[in-house]
Amino acid sequence: MAVANRLGERLRRASAVTIVSLTGAGLAAAAAVGVVLVFLYADAEERRDLRVWEERLGIVAETRASAVNGWVEQQYRELDALADNASLQLYMTELSRTGSQEPKVTAELAEAGYLRNLLDVVADRAGYLTPERGPAVDANIDRLAVSGIALVDPAGNILVATRGMPPLESPAHRALLSPQRGDRGLLDIAKTPGGELVVGFSVPVYAVHEGRGAARPLGRIVGIRTVETGLFPLLRQPGFVWKTAEIYLVRQSGSRVEYLSPRRDGRAPLTSGREAGDSGLVASLAVGGGSFGTADDYAGAPALYAARALTDAPWVTVVTIGRDEALGDGAARRNTVIAIMLTAIALVVVGFVAVWRHGTSVRASDAARRYRDMAHRYDAQSKFLRLVADSQPSAMFIVDADGRFRFANRAAAAQAESTDSDMIGKSISSVLGTAEARRYGIGNDSAISTGAIYSQVHRTGSNGDLRVVQAEHIPVASGPDFENGVLVVEQDITDLVSEREHREAALKQLVRTLLTVVDSRDPYAANHSMQVAVVSRAIAEEMGLDDVMVDTAETAGSLMNVGKLLVPADLLTRPGELRDDELQQVRDSIDSGAGLLRDVPFPGPVVETLRQMTERWDGTGYPRGLARADILVTARIVAVANAFVAMLNPRAWRPGADFDQAVETLLDDSGAAFDRAVVAALINRLENHGGRQEWSHLPSATAAP
Repeated sequence: MAVANRLGERLRRASAVTIVSLTGAGLAAAAAVGVVLVFLYADAEERRDLRVWEERLGIVAETRASAVNGWVEQQYRELDALADNASLQLYMTELSRTGSQEPKVTAELAEAGYLRNLLDVVADRAGYLTPERGPAVDANIDRLAVSGIALVDPAGNILVATRGMPPLESPAHRALLSPQRGDRGLLDIAKTPGGELVVGFSVPVYAVHEGRGAARPLGRIVGIRTVETGLFPLLRQPGFVWKTAEIYLVRQSGSRVEYLSPRRDGRAPLTSGREAGDSGLVASLAVGGGSFGTADDYAGAPALYAARALTDAPWVTVVTIGRDEALGDGAARRNTVIAIMLTAIALVVVGFVAVWRHGTSVRASDAARRYRDMAHRYDAQSKFLRLVADSQPSAMFIVDADGRFRFANRAAAAQAESTDSDMIGKSISSVLGTAEARRYGIGNDSAISTGAIYSQVHRTGSNGDLRVVQAEHIPVASGPDFENGVLVVEQDITDLVSEREHREAALKQLVRTLLTVVDSRDPYAANHSMQVAVVSRAIAEEMGLDDVMVDTAETAGSLMNVGKLLVPADLLTRPGELRDDELQQVRDSIDSGAGLLRDVPFPGPVVETLRQMTERWDGTGYPRGLARADILVTARIVAVANAFVAMLNPRAWRPGADFDQAVETLLDDSGAAFDRAVVAALINRLENHGGRQEWSHLPSATAAP
């Protein structure tokens, strides 16, 4: 029996050792896995920071490249406008017929001086004129500038040019005089003997009756200008204010990369270059087609860069920022997180060992009891909050900064046709679709970036299933498993919106009914109010008023004659002239109509607009003698529209005016009877935004003057 007892004790000790060994091995494996996961997390965070900077630098590069492309295209447009000048084309045509005998052509056309003046004006406006160099002496010595515009023949001889136009004799000018691609020529950025940086552009000139693309042009318009004032300021991006941030232009010249713009450390353009094959250099990677990456800048410092090639010039826009400045905060944050997580792993290991060794102690028992109590309280609070959230009819959910669900109440889960447990951790797009994710993303991004509540109203469905939802995006402070988040609360306001739209529809029906009654009593003014309403709305839209004021102008125009319901019908239809008291009764009908409508709940100041539409801009109107800004803008608009429509409609004592005659009369009364801004808006609608076609149905609108 003793032997059996000793054997059993040895077996128990061996089992205990085995358990300890297995537990230790499992703990070590778990710690190793934790360390690996920590460093994988750090790598993922670094890649995320790089993606953020790729997008940020890419936007800046795209913006600056677009600005430079626009500047280059503007130079060509200036020269194209010159090339399309009929006098210039005629001059070139006659010159080609007379074998370049300029004196004869000048004598025949008398246009050489005109063309020189034309070139001077365009060059001065477009930035091609620079001061002439050299002393002003009374001798046959030309004073030259570094830029200008010239008209050249096919052989490259200058026929007419701005003052001080430099000669076109260098080999580099062949790119301007005989372009290799297309009909546009480009002299790439170069340095003059005086040290100025210039760039050149040229376009062909064709005969008067020949369009672009003819077999052979008569000559070319050549423009040479400096780049310091026109081009280099375009490389500044508002808000791009990092200490090491920089934007510059580069190009490949043979086997080298050249810097075309000034650099942050004071290096001048075209003063240094690097081999294009240097794969560790930002500029080399940029001209080689790289759009984003990490490399050394021209000073040898590590940098992030984004590059975009231009479409209209052989240049590349490069945006850089020092790697340390861009990723320094992220790296420090990652290092802190790594240290904390490694420390946490170590503490977990130590705590596990301590708990395992002292699990039977009183302290461990008390700690376990307290933990259970805290867990119970936390669980009870969670259930209570869940109960409160689920009892709300509105959909409520929380998403983190990456758009992933962290919480959803029962209404939100039902709306997504899912359960809250299935939604947690998933992105909005995977649960609700891309379109909904885009809509929610706008509000969430605004709430996170501004720290303020963002509200938006969304319509969904159609016909009988139309729903109107108001969403409140409320920023949420950092939680235990996410840095920032947003609480989204949605409320169905379909009934409220439907009721409001029903009231508006009923109000519009009331207006139409009143118009019908008024037109039936005054056939001579039939459709006058509706025409005034149409013109009033157009003027209000042209002035950029909000929707309520636009509707107010239209409604007031529609109801301006409603007061005629109080005027005897025979007075409205009586032929011949009216007595003064009868005429005054008709004039007072507008104010009487306002009195009839004073208790109607219009969304805007319709009644007050009617009361003030007989006021005059100079203060001589009635009933209160208001002037200028004291008169509602809608009243000023309806007054102009009423006068305009009245002039177009014929009367027994006069024919109707056409658009031009009516506008001329309104202009004569501007500043006295009418607001000049309102008249200008009416004219702008007529001339530039289709008003003549839109109102062509009005009486006498297109009548001959």
